[in-house]
Amino acid sequence: MKLSNASTRLIDGMPRLIQAGMGIHISSARLANITSRLGALGVVSGAGLRHVVVEQVRAGATEAIAAARTFPFARYVEELLAFAPGGSKHRSAVPVDHPEPRLGALAKRLTTICAYVEVAMAKKGHRGKVGINVMWKCALSVLPTIYGSMLAGVDALVCGAGVPMELPGIVASIRAGKDLSYTPLTGTDTHTHLSIAEDDPAPVLARMEPPKLLPIVSNFAFCKRILDTWAKRYDGARPFAFVLENHAAGGHNAPPRNKVAFTETDDLDSYFDKVLGLGVPVYVAGEFPGGGSRRDYLHWLDRGAYGFQVGSRFALCSDSGMRPDLRDAVIEANRRGESEVVTDLRLSPTGYPFKRVTVPGTLSDPRVYAARPRACNRMHLARSVFQEQSDGTVKEAYICPAMPEKRFLSLGGGNPADLEGRVCLCNALLSTAGFYSDVEPPIVTLGESGLQVKELLSARQVMEEILTPEYVAQAEKELTEPT
Repeated sequence: MKLSNASTRLIDGMPRLIQAGMGIHISSARLANITSRLGALGVVSGAGLRHVVVEQVRAGATEAIAAARTFPFARYVEELLAFAPGGSKHRSAVPVDHPEPRLGALAKRLTTICAYVEVAMAKKGHRGKVGINVMWKCALSVLPTIYGSMLAGVDALVCGAGVPMELPGIVASIRAGKDLSYTPLTGTDTHTHLSIAEDDPAPVLARMEPPKLLPIVSNFAFCKRILDTWAKRYDGARPFAFVLENHAAGGHNAPPRNKVAFTETDDLDSYFDKVLGLGVPVYVAGEFPGGGSRRDYLHWLDRGAYGFQVGSRFALCSDSGMRPDLRDAVIEANRRGESEVVTDLRLSPTGYPFKRVTVPGTLSDPRVYAARPRACNRMHLARSVFQEQSDGTVKEAYICPAMPEKRFLSLGGGNPADLEGRVCLCNALLSTAGFYSDVEPPIVTLGESGLQVKELLSARQVMEEILTPEYVAQAEKELTEPT
């Protein structure tokens, strides 16, 4: 982009505004396509894409099917399109991850092509920048999600809910066409592997620029650790930028420093200047006095930030993937001053604090929570445990504290105390986006800024309020007109 006055000059064409990757399908390909063509880094959520895209294909979504047909390796295309109307698996359940390589291979390949489809749809029809949010705690899908999004030419990997220590090595191995194995992936208890050598993706990826790497972090110590580890382990690799996320942001938050409650030491102001001193560009994210307004944006640019990430305002816009009934209920409750954002230390199976909004009919209601039978049938947040068998061999299994108690404890490695208050976020967040909502109750997550949203706006209107209508119009012209 040519937007080059002093307040908007870009590094490597990377926008100053990030539209955050949120929930499951809240930051959909549609939303990211709109925001990226208007001058933001439009980010799709990488969570749960295997279920999202397979269900879209099952429903006959022409855009998703067309994007799938452009995937470079035919086997993946055939396997995904088997779920399309008339396909051999049209009525089959979406495969889930499995520790036995033969049984888990299809799920990995589907995750790969589904990430490709989502990014390809987000990139269609413009030259803007598109990223994907990779949730590190969804460890079983980290590798195939990165692989598929890279094959689609993703511009940025925005990695949160964990510390992505292996990220430069993962990108380098994928670009070289090497199989990957992490036992476990740092910050998780999950062993994860991906076989790609047979695909020989190196010639395809050699034609593309490697993605920019943007870890989401919430303190100075992890920023310094990432810099030191990457430089030592990966031949001087550095992030393009850090996304510093205040604990008032939506979704998963880093645990409080004192392990009990968030204090001033967890606030962005307490570590922003130290991180800035590391010499890496910084985006700021989380709750702001103006709810993510232009005033907030200019304040942080004046403080020295490179840019700004906004989530909740986009989650509640008319172009997000949130179910309209839930979106409208939150906005109406905001108007009445009745909404509440709660930081729940027990809800997420990851063990990380998680923001939820009190919305009637969702899992924030104790009666709805109590009425739902415990189930874990999507497995996106499962982790590895190992059991010694009677013949002396060791068998890997996957557990999740949102699964039925008897199953959780029978597999070993699970603490009964981990079960209390947990929610199956895979099912709940899929329901929030309209998938399986006939059988699964939803849950709404927003940052505290979401309480300030009291009218329904489009994604364009949100961007115009932050960047000005003139900036957005100029960006759209430069990013969509023929060169």
